Amino acid sequence: MDKKDIRLQYRKSMNHNYLVADMPEGAEEDYRLEMISRNSIPGLLKALRRMNEGREQIYYEISSLQPLSRIYDHKEIKKSEAALLLRGIADVSRTIQEYMLTEGALILDPEYLYVDPENLKPGLLYIPWNGRQMQESLLELTEYLMEHIDQSDPSAAMWTYRLYKTAKNENCILDDIEKVLLDKAVPGPDNGSRIKEKEYIGETAVIPPAELTGFDEEEEEENERRQGLFTRIFGSGTKDKEKKAEKKTSKKDSKKKPHLLKNKEEKEDEPEPFEMPDFSDAFSDMEVVNKDDEDYGKTVFVGQTDTKPENILIEKNKGKQYRINSFPFTIGKVKNCVDLPLTDNSVSRIHARLFLQNGRVYLQDCHSTNGTFINGVQLEAEEQVMLEKEDEIGIGRVRFSYM
Repeated sequence: MDKKDIRLQYRKSMNHNYLVADMPEGAEEDYRLEMISRNSIPGLLKALRRMNEGREQIYYEISSLQPLSRIYDHKEIKKSEAALLLRGIADVSRTIQEYMLTEGALILDPEYLYVDPENLKPGLLYIPWNGRQMQESLLELTEYLMEHIDQSDPSAAMWTYRLYKTAKNENCILDDIEKVLLDKAVPGPDNGSRIKEKEYIGETAVIPPAELTGFDEEEEEENERRQGLFTRIFGSGTKDKEKKAEKKTSKKDSKKKPHLLKNKEEKEDEPEPFEMPDFSDAFSDMEVVNKDDEDYGKTVFVGQTDTKPENILIEKNKGKQYRINSFPFTIGKVKNCVDLPLTDNSVSRIHARLFLQNGRVYLQDCHSTNGTFINGVQLEAEEQVMLEKEDEIGIGRVRFSYM
């Protein structure tokens, strides 16, 4: 069964959030379904079998976790973070083999690849009737990493390109990806590769509801799209390379060392080692953006003299005003993962987000424990509601006016 045939929906029950999958006919007898529902397998989302309106469904527990695509929807992935994530996925793959589970049923789509937002520890979705090959899933994931990697680090872009080339091999499995991770250029677990610890204040307390409710052709097109990705990251033309080569030659002509040239001539008959693309031209065709001019949603207090059109959140109890400089704009408790950090213990680590769609601002709950509210009505898990000026937004117990 292809991924597009897998129906997934979100459900909230009390203080738990679930990703729900409809069970196809005949899947009831699959031993893998018994394995994931009867065992608590490290690295997999906990799976529960439930009947709903006469049909059986699988409820996957996603409370306290976030999809990878949300965590990096407006920031770049560090090389150490990508390595940590891939090592975690490889560990899960080894673990499930002990339960006679095949890695092909792991879902690595960034939209459904759930991780702990603080340490990127994965909680993977395992759907026995997923018909994709592991190579397809790895190709999709490494392509995502290539598009979102920290481009200020040249070695990171080169490294993710190597991962992508490895994943393109027809029979690629996670072991092949792990061989790239073991490269000495990749930070290992014992040499400082841990990602920076996220800062947040306290644990999320479960608040009683009464305190909260007061407010072929397709393949060809895909190849062309991927070729476009290579063009953006590694450059496409040869003219710039030729110009740079001429400049380098003119600068180094007077500094050539005869003994180095001799060594090069002596090695002409040796097989050439694998060479990655010249990274000096990697971004020659890309528009350079001044980092000082780029804003990822930093919280700013609004001054009385500021007359620019803006979206503002006003915290009701404290009277503080927060300008939303860019979208998406996330609210939660982990300081390094959200744009507006809150200290109230009713707030989840990544609680809710505001985003633009067709020029309008929407509010979305992000699997919060104590709920997200608009004008006193609680949103369902992942529900998206269009905001109007003067709407009241509830983040757990914290109340805001949207202006």
